[in-house]
Amino acid sequence: MVEALLAEILRGNFPPGTRLPAEREMARLLGASRPTLREALRRLGEWNLVEPRRGSGIVVRPRSEWTIEVLPAFLRYGRPPDGTTTLQLLRDLLTLRRTLLGNIVELIAARMPPGGTAAARAQVERAWAARERPAAFVHEDFLVMRAVVEATGFLPAVWMLNRIAGVYMDIAVVVTVRVPDDYVASAHGYLDALDRGDGAAAAAKITAYLDRHDAAMLGVSP
Repeated sequence: MVEALLAEILRGNFPPGTRLPAEREMARLLGASRPTLREALRRLGEWNLVEPRRGSGIVVRPRSEWTIEVLPAFLRYGRPPDGTTTLQLLRDLLTLRRTLLGNIVELIAARMPPGGTAAARAQVERAWAARERPAAFVHEDFLVMRAVVEATGFLPAVWMLNRIAGVYMDIAVVVTVRVPDDYVASAHGYLDALDRGDGAAAAAKITAYLDRHDAAMLGVSP
């Protein structure tokens, strides 16, 4: 039900600023019960897609107010703003991820305890074993970074990663992920740098790996 309502909004059938039909009519249009519709609206409200307005009912909010959770569905159904392509949106997301992860590993390096990367190294092997199953790989690979951050006790970063994890996992369904052959060696490279407390080197290594990974995903030269 959430997906159906998302599709209607993202395809432009209910543009930003539009008031959605009354609850009874919307439930009929989508073939859903009213309680199910209310739950869908609640979820979309959490993503800042819609909001109730006194005297206006449920209104679609401007795109600039939406949250990152909308992106996977936007890649499937959305109409990008003028001058922007779906490929550009995906490229922007991957750039954001590279920047975020690079900054996180540089920040936490000084907090890494001796042997703190052991759980992440074991998780690297699990991710590599899942490399032929894109959705499974993306999940296991996410757990590598979460293990790294958890080892330092940097909870705000863990919570931030949790917030965006679902976005990347959903995108793995939309975009084929080809795992670079040097995945394991690259992962151990930045983990070695973290064990040395060298945040700058760890950030450079993970960013270089992600440059190659993302270029392969997008089908362009790094």
